[in-house]
Amino acid sequence: MQTTFRYQSVQESETRMYEDVKKLLVDGGIVGRLRSRILLTVSEGFTNALIHGNRYDKNKIIEIRIGMDDDVVTADIIDEGDGDACEINSRKPPELLQEGGRGVNLMESIADQFNITRNGSSGGLQISMLFERCGYMDADENKRNLEAIMEFSRKDANSVAIISLTGRLDLGNGGKLKEKVKKILDEGKTSVHLNLKQVEFVNSSGLGALVSIMKEIRIYRGRLTLSDLEDYVQEIFDITQLSHIFEIFTTEEEALKSYQPVEAG
Repeated sequence: MQTTFRYQSVQESETRMYEDVKKLLVDGGIVGRLRSRILLTVSEGFTNALIHGNRYDKNKIIEIRIGMDDDVVTADIIDEGDGDACEINSRKPPELLQEGGRGVNLMESIADQFNITRNGSSGGLQISMLFERCGYMDADENKRNLEAIMEFSRKDANSVAIISLTGRLDLGNGGKLKEKVKKILDEGKTSVHLNLKQVEFVNSSGLGALVSIMKEIRIYRGRLTLSDLEDYVQEIFDITQLSHIFEIFTTEEEALKSYQPVEAG
């Protein structure tokens, strides 16, 4: 069975695309870690098509084809731009403090098969991925079904501003988070903790926002900590090696303890 979606090349299409593909996977019985991985890689392909392929040209279409059977799930993302498949395929993983450029690395690392070719019909590039279902039979169902809009709740613990996130950390919401942290820095607070317990999805654009936030906080000689990452979110940090540069704690409580001054013995 194959389902085709078509989207205008505007940022607002990102939310509709995510919800369309997620519903299709849920209805098709794709759950847990496999669903998270497919949503992540399709999102990366869509962002690549939107920004680098069609360059936000609202007159150009991004087409997504999802195929499912008992053995595999396939995903094709097709743009109408003039990108160079050879150039994309030869990209190296970015420097750790670079804010962009992680999408292709994530897709290659996560999909069981990954390829970029020129599509004969659209004239643009086609990203093709395949996922083998047999490796995910024991995956637990992700029971949460959070809304697309990211919500922020803030509380302060002494000198630390704590932001709890709910929803998706992607291209649009990453920008909103950066604005939120900038306001905190403008208040004079330079210690920021992000609790990601209720974050159901992070893609490379979201990671780029976090890198940007960390760099901004460092300018103020401050500190950024993260906590409560779900396994599939932690996996993304590990694949991109960003777990080496972020301070990540198992719980918010552990993170806050790390801000307390060490008493002299």
